Amino acid sequence: MEHEIIPLIKKHYNLKPVFHKTLLLTGIAESILAEKISDWEDSLAKNVRLAYLPAYSSIRLRLSVYQPDDTTESYINAKVEELKRIVPENIIAYEDIKLEELVGKLLKDKLCTVATAESCTGGKVASLITSVSGSSEYYKGSVVSYCNEVKADVLGVNRADLEKYGAVSSTVAEQMASGVRRLLKTDYAVATTGIAGPTGGSDEKPVGTVWIAVATPTKVVSRKYVFGKDRSINIERFAASALSMLIVEMEKEC
Repeated sequence: MEHEIIPLIKKHYNLKPVFHKTLLLTGIAESILAEKISDWEDSLAKNVRLAYLPAYSSIRLRLSVYQPDDTTESYINAKVEELKRIVPENIIAYEDIKLEELVGKLLKDKLCTVATAESCTGGKVASLITSVSGSSEYYKGSVVSYCNEVKADVLGVNRADLEKYGAVSSTVAEQMASGVRRLLKTDYAVATTGIAGPTGGSDEKPVGTVWIAVATPTKVVSRKYVFGKDRSINIERFAASALSMLIVEMEKEC
């Protein structure tokens, strides 16, 4: 590729330069985002192309300028500032970066550590975090508490709360996050408990329901998400949502 194919392509084709600027957003659906920023998108210069690149629990917005000049970067930076005023709560990164990479970057910058407690995701969150080289600097470990006995005996979840509220609840998710943070002595922790499907759902808690909790040095917060019925996709969405929520809570404390 380096010595034969790429030089051949450059020889036969006139490759025009392209300037890219990518932003990472979370906590908003693609259709809602498109509606909120429609006027801003219409105001972009004719040589600017905007691409929506959605993934599980996040959207990358990529601005591309073909045949850029000396004013391109300052123009794009000004448009990004405009966008920040429209969706300030949704932008979590101003670069092309994966959620798990951003988690690592934030933790290293803060000199902090994290642990995970997973039920429905079965270690998927841990797998994403440890897929990043050097994650041993900030990731301590995980408790996959797939049954209630492990939630209670290892993480310290109150048995009465498990009986009263059920495993898939804000109360249990928050106790899981607090429990693994205490157990592994980390600065942050994130926990997941839900129903990946295709069985196990109810009218009150349908398949695709998940509670995610994040424990920080100052608080514990939780949030409910409801997705679809496909088990493998749900696990991907649960894990990505957990990372997104962890990022948002860490950035609040920066």
